[in-house]
Amino acid sequence: MHNEKRPTQVIAVGNQKGGVGKTTNTLHMAAALGELGKKSLVIDLDGNCGATRGLGVGTDWLGTFEVLLGDQEPLDVVVTTDQAEGTDLPKNVELMPARRNLEDFESEYRKRNKFADPTGTLAPVLEKVRGLYDFVFLDTAPNASAPTIASYRTAEWFILSTEASKLSVDGLNDALTDIVAVREAGNAQLRLLGVIMCKVDSRTRIATTYVDRIRKEFESAGELGAFDTFITRATAIERAQAEGKTLFQTQPDHKVAEQYRSLAREVLARLETASKINKTVEFKPEVREASNA
Repeated sequence: MHNEKRPTQVIAVGNQKGGVGKTTNTLHMAAALGELGKKSLVIDLDGNCGATRGLGVGTDWLGTFEVLLGDQEPLDVVVTTDQAEGTDLPKNVELMPARRNLEDFESEYRKRNKFADPTGTLAPVLEKVRGLYDFVFLDTAPNASAPTIASYRTAEWFILSTEASKLSVDGLNDALTDIVAVREAGNAQLRLLGVIMCKVDSRTRIATTYVDRIRKEFESAGELGAFDTFITRATAIERAQAEGKTLFQTQPDHKVAEQYRSLAREVLARLETASKINKTVEFKPEVREASNA
């Protein structure tokens, strides 16, 4: 199953605000890349278990809690379609699941390791899966939990997920500030790969106003600003989530599925460009409220 050596890209996906499509974007990007032959591991680092539930995997599996504590080896808890009876994961997508006990990770870790840093536990986990996947997606919680901070400290790339609304843009500012702080604090390799604008209702003026504003504010980040592709609002996503599946499994011809395919191609193109220029892009944009919103 794991016999190919792959140039693994570690991408954290997040925003300081919840409910902005972070997990939906993570799972659909992984599924879209899977169609292109890219193998992904999604690591659920959120105690709400969004990625785990979103892929139809029950929350009774050993997972990130045990791996971060060192009680289990990473590959021993990775869920695949072959291992999960009754579960049909997207093609080329595997999952390191989470349970609610992940919320207690930091306190449990400090009980066992009084003077150690719990945010340093993800790095050795990633080293054990590096080379086995093309992408490792870190699905983070919308708070500064130890697993979330660990993802900032270990990821090479960060994708911000946001809605075209004022509250989501405020969370975007907080996330950008954190990325800059992490780079200054030691993870200098952390770079912004892009901003996904999702749940966009292109029929409304306020949504298009925010989309335009976000695009303009990130122009200073060059090719690593907002993605050209945005994801429109669709009830089909909610129906797929209720089944524990992605659109690629329920309605592969849906226009939003095609949007995610376009987004996946953008991700690959940006990574290819970045590998050629091999430079860190400085970014400190301030995303402001649109004056006409």
